Amino acid sequence: MSDLFPFRHRSSTHKASSQLARTEPKAVQVWVRKPSRWQLPLPLVKRGLKLGGITVGLIGSGGLVVLCLWASVVFILRPHPPRWLAQTVPYFSGGWSDQPVQSLEEIEAELQAQGRTAGDLSNLSNLGDNRQLDNLRLLPIRGMRSSCTRDCEAIVELRLYRVQPRGKQDLSLQLLDQLEIQGPPEEQVIDPVWQANVGIVGSTHPLPLSEIKSLQEEELPGVWLTLTGRWQHQGSPILYGQVLHVDLQTLRINSLLNWSSPPGRLPVWQNLDGEGLPELVVSQNVGLEPHFSLYSVANTTAAVAVRLKEISLSQLPLLQATHEALYHNALFLAQHGLWSDAQEQFAELKTQLADQWPQELEQQFQLITLHARISQNLAERDWSRPSQKLLALLLDGRWEIALDAMGTSQTYFETAVLPLLQRDSSRLWQRLTASLQVTPTEKAARIWGALLLLAKEDKEAALEWLSQNQNAPLKTEFEALLAEIQPEEETETEDSRTVTVSNQADQSDTTESEAFNNDTVMVEGLFGTARLLASPNPAEWIRPPEAPELILSAGQQWYEVTLQAGNTNKQWSRRIEFPDTTSPEAMAAFWQTLGFDTSTVLHLVSESAGTPQAVQVRAMQWQAGTIRLLASGMPTQATGPWAAATPTQWITPRQVRTQSLAQLSQERPQLGDRLLDTISNHLGVDATLLSSTLQEQTTNENLITVRRVDFTGNQETDLLLTLDPKAWAHTNTPLAIQETVYMVVSSRGELLFSNLWESGSQTLMGWLTPDAGATALVVSQEGTYRLLVWSPQQQQFR
Repeated sequence: MSDLFPFRHRSSTHKASSQLARTEPKAVQVWVRKPSRWQLPLPLVKRGLKLGGITVGLIGSGGLVVLCLWASVVFILRPHPPRWLAQTVPYFSGGWSDQPVQSLEEIEAELQAQGRTAGDLSNLSNLGDNRQLDNLRLLPIRGMRSSCTRDCEAIVELRLYRVQPRGKQDLSLQLLDQLEIQGPPEEQVIDPVWQANVGIVGSTHPLPLSEIKSLQEEELPGVWLTLTGRWQHQGSPILYGQVLHVDLQTLRINSLLNWSSPPGRLPVWQNLDGEGLPELVVSQNVGLEPHFSLYSVANTTAAVAVRLKEISLSQLPLLQATHEALYHNALFLAQHGLWSDAQEQFAELKTQLADQWPQELEQQFQLITLHARISQNLAERDWSRPSQKLLALLLDGRWEIALDAMGTSQTYFETAVLPLLQRDSSRLWQRLTASLQVTPTEKAARIWGALLLLAKEDKEAALEWLSQNQNAPLKTEFEALLAEIQPEEETETEDSRTVTVSNQADQSDTTESEAFNNDTVMVEGLFGTARLLASPNPAEWIRPPEAPELILSAGQQWYEVTLQAGNTNKQWSRRIEFPDTTSPEAMAAFWQTLGFDTSTVLHLVSESAGTPQAVQVRAMQWQAGTIRLLASGMPTQATGPWAAATPTQWITPRQVRTQSLAQLSQERPQLGDRLLDTISNHLGVDATLLSSTLQEQTTNENLITVRRVDFTGNQETDLLLTLDPKAWAHTNTPLAIQETVYMVVSSRGELLFSNLWESGSQTLMGWLTPDAGATALVVSQEGTYRLLVWSPQQQQFR
């Protein structure tokens, strides 16, 4: 009862204590604390918790029952959950997707109904040992681009499939992801060329992507690919593409970036600093101007999609303000193309910062070092022309060495140095001013600045610019140099000499066009294309005097040859003019001019038939500005078309003695190293691995062969390299080239021609070697034949 009445218990206790106090000297008091008003009795709390637990249990059970009923209905009406759920839990979902399982034939039929076609189905397991790739397939979808006149078919979509078991079918595919493909805009593709002041302007029209190539790297997660295409302008092809990544965690295809490469090289992975993940390097070099784009891989965790981050030369905050000036100067030099000077200053900055050197600065340092290495190699290599050597020195900022290389020869200055300074004034001026801003006391740089103003303006402008520095000794030194390389009397007659040269050039052009009408100047070689002609009309053809009637002999057939070029005056020309009159005298003279008075035989060659077919020229005609020849000959197994050429001048690679590159490297190690460097730079193959492959292969004579031919007519032997695709099969390269590669390289390692420079498959058929003058290459591409003539002025085959 005392528990139920706490206050009464307290009163009785107090009363008893009072009575004891009268008889006892000390007493013990007992107090019972009064509960707070907010505190509930313990039994009520327990009862409330029990009731709440029962309520929660009932609600949870009811919800679970409802969820099960809803899931049952969903599985009945829709057996497969949404694709996003399958992508979220790919390893647990298996074939759990809302996409139907289809055979490849069903997919192709579906695409055909949409006006599109399926490309080659790629097995991703071929790209690595990762077991996650075993059942994954990649299918490119091709379609026709709208509003186009060439390269209208392109890859418009990529699909990722998983192989699923389905009955007895060999291959059943289930769609995991699909990505719409749109190529990069033209202006973005040609941006590296535009920056080099080539004068090319692009549009915003997207360019087609036509091929898939692997960029796989073992150290990186997922699958790395690139779509590629080629853009062509005046014989200068640009390889461009789009980098893709297949995320094996989410089973999605991601487009990461667009790229372009004027040298025609695929992006490659390189671990520049030897730490962490490798970087993606895109070569955008144009001529002697090094240019690379560098990307680092970011976000490799499963929670965030992988992306590529470009490493730029934007200024970053430093840990110590005392190093700000050195860092600013290094970046300034790099931004203006003085890569070697920038590398030196960056190396000094790295030494000063020591342990405080951040990763961001290391990435910029590696980007600058990559450019500096190329610029230094170009400046230190041997060149066939002194002007090329001089330009390489100037572009690398070696002002003092360039002055020594220029010398004091008046002829060399006027014929080589002045044209060089006029042509490359823009990029040289930006380097000169940047160098002088960082190092104002650079005397050789100021001399070159004055020479540049002399080439672009006049002597007064050069002297005025030097006077701004208030350096009288430097001005005097420049005037002394100018007196040697450009005397006053020669300067006064410069305009008259230029007119004379121009007139001589005009006369040369006139002589070339009139040479074909002059019976004293013979055409020493002919080139054209030939096709079968069923039944020519004799009235449309002009026969030479006293020629027999146009009647075929037994077992022969007609061929029509369209002339494209002729060799006269020791040079090839595409201008063959027909006489103004078709009188018998004029036709007899023109027949003799073409060289048919002594032999009327031409050789026809084709890519499908290696043995030349001899035909006899019987008549000619002038039609729509083109000279056509009518020839007769025996039937051939090849269906044509053919390349037609003068028999004694036609040379094929089989007629020239070959030597393996491995043997050449043993005999002449320096030349072999130069050729390996040229191959690796052109194809993106590691030179060391390629050299090891050639030494290990017992059949290396069939991998890379070398032939010695003078293609440029400069009395120096050039080299024709023939590369079998097996040559780089063991070099861990992303190349997917299936055809034979032909490269014409000078003895100094300069690449003069490659059949990969053109878009599409191109083959070197042979070359024409006249008695005098440069050799011309004959190439075949998509059923047509072209003659490529060496241009000494542009240093390329055109």
